[in-house]
Amino acid sequence: MLKQFFSNDKAKQTLVNFITDGRLPHTLLLEGEDGSGKMTFARMIAAALLCEHPQPECRPCGECRNCRLVMSDSHPDVTVVQSEQKANAFHVDQIRALRTDAYVRPNDGACKVYLLRNVHYMTEQAQNALLKIIEEPPAQVVFILTCNNRARVLPTILSRSAVIPLSVCSEEECIDALGRLTDASVTQERRIQAAHLAQGNIGEALRILENEKKLKLVCDARRAAQMICIGQEFELLCCLQEYVGVKKREEFLELLEAIRGYFMELIRLKNGVGTGHSDIPQSVKNRFTPLQAMQILAIIDTAAAQVSQNVSLNLVAAAFCAGAKSIQ
Repeated sequence: MLKQFFSNDKAKQTLVNFITDGRLPHTLLLEGEDGSGKMTFARMIAAALLCEHPQPECRPCGECRNCRLVMSDSHPDVTVVQSEQKANAFHVDQIRALRTDAYVRPNDGACKVYLLRNVHYMTEQAQNALLKIIEEPPAQVVFILTCNNRARVLPTILSRSAVIPLSVCSEEECIDALGRLTDASVTQERRIQAAHLAQGNIGEALRILENEKKLKLVCDARRAAQMICIGQEFELLCCLQEYVGVKKREEFLELLEAIRGYFMELIRLKNGVGTGHSDIPQSVKNRFTPLQAMQILAIIDTAAAQVSQNVSLNLVAAAFCAGAKSIQ
């Protein structure tokens, strides 16, 4: 079953070792960008824990009743806990309810598994409440957390978790995955285009294929990122203007996340781990250092937080452009 999870051989081997040795930690944290497969891998871990196959090294088998129930989000002993995808949307009441439920014995399996999606959206109060139970968890409980940036998770939670980083695929692997995950109505040309725009991110590529509006947003984001790279503050502001308006906060956040992806790709390239088909010009690669790219990421995160706090989008856009210009 793990063969169906593309790339990330190190993460898969880590899981195999945990299951084979019978020493899976009570708390795991899967870290990776949106679309990297964190929830899919989390379900595979849960399936491995509840799998009925007699040989540990073959778990999850993907064929037994428990594996099928887990992967379809139907198993009574696997609970997904999540919130809206915005800052501080994950509240303490959800964690308190989880803590109460965790002490109830499993319904059907040997253990209970809680999949906590996007813990970086938790309030600090919620994270502290979670800390209390992962410090001394019930014997039959495993917590699997996901986040896109461990820096947004309390150090005390990190210190009690086994962190498993997940990375996006190469573009070639992404194209192959899209061939398996889409039907014949999707042409190979569109798969190649989506894989390229998504920089190997399978989840993002699928969203691009499903939504022409998403395709335009990704193209706009790459254009905005290129304006940042060449120091064109006014042109950057023009790129953002279409996303500054009434009822456009979610679109603006998506645009910022896509711009973030461009600079994450730049960092990977500078560190020698990028894909072979990047369209980032060599002049940009030479001009921007990893430190400058990290500074841009910090500016993007600040802008995203301001959007979530209902700051005027015009003010956010202006501050974002000025901040990006200052990095030059």
